[in-house]
Amino acid sequence: MVTLEMVDAGVKIATGMLVSGLCFLIYLKRYQSLDSRKEAEITRRRQLFEDVAAQVGRVHYVYQKYLSLATEFTRYGQHWPRSRRDELAKVGEELAEVFHELTKAESTLLLLGEKRLERSLRIYGARIVNLRRQIYAEKQTLTGEEIHLVDEVKKDIAQLKEGFFDALSLRYMPKKVMS
Repeated sequence: MVTLEMVDAGVKIATGMLVSGLCFLIYLKRYQSLDSRKEAEITRRRQLFEDVAAQVGRVHYVYQKYLSLATEFTRYGQHWPRSRRDELAKVGEELAEVFHELTKAESTLLLLGEKRLERSLRIYGARIVNLRRQIYAEKQTLTGEEIHLVDEVKKDIAQLKEGFFDALSLRYMPKKVMS
């Protein structure tokens, strides 16, 4: 026979189960919402890092064109054809224009709170500017010391670029994914 106490106990158990199930659903909903927001933030941050990499890539592409012409200029000096000098001047102007991309990349890094990456990118850009000041189309000849300096600056720029992208790739990959 079912007594009133048994019915009361059953109602209390059922009510407890309903309340705990409801609390669990609320907790689950909140956790999923926080998790999806966090995932969206990580995705957005990664997208911004990809944009920075693309901007630096564009600058480096133009720098490589400039570097190939500058290297050719160091080999030929005064005997270098006028048409090639004009091409060096044109690529030099293109390099100056594309530096806008580098400034945007630096700004994005600062926005993300990546001061160390921004500083390394600024140093990278300063080295390229230094090279551009040493070799330009209107210059008639280069001394042996200047040619040696150009080689040093080229190596320095290559190391800076590699170091920057190493650090960027570490920041790009969340720690959970890397392990």
